[in-house]
Amino acid sequence: MNLNKWQAAAAVAGLMVSLNAGAQESSVSTGGNFGSAGQLVISTDASASMGYTTQGSGAGWLFLEPGADYFLKENLSVGSGLQIRAIFGDGDTVAAFGLNARVGYNIALTDRVSVWPKGIITLQVGDDILPFANPISSGDTTVILEGYSPFLFHVTNHFFVGAGPRLAIGLGDEVEVAFSVASTIGGYF
Repeated sequence: MNLNKWQAAAAVAGLMVSLNAGAQESSVSTGGNFGSAGQLVISTDASASMGYTTQGSGAGWLFLEPGADYFLKENLSVGSGLQIRAIFGDGDTVAAFGLNARVGYNIALTDRVSVWPKGIITLQVGDDILPFANPISSGDTTVILEGYSPFLFHVTNHFFVGAGPRLAIGLGDEVEVAFSVASTIGGYF
């Protein structure tokens, strides 16, 4: 009869240890807490556009787009970013600098995957501003409206990578439309 007491105690102890380990694993190893109220996200986006543009057959390269977003409430974010863009096409190269404001909403698909669609409005000043030592001379000012929906993979807690479609509509002297695939990398705390 003493042997049965020890077997029962060992079974109960084993069950408690396995339940505790399972609970710790699910809370530590996933990125499921992305989008919690009060989180600050620091990220950078990059995109190459070899696809559709209304300005001819040229390719565009958007690079160095650091930004910060803050989750006001569960899954709802507001943020701002800096854009430095170079556009290549038909033997002409144009450089542009912009500041944007954005709003987004995170949608968790699994513990490690979410989609974070954002609406972005950018005020961009273009032409002859790179390198920054040169003053803005004969540049155009453009307002750009964008929709961007990156699918994020949460590699670990507080770190993600992602990519998704990006549609941009430039409202300046002429209306321009561009579609690209953009990537993002970032972290949050």
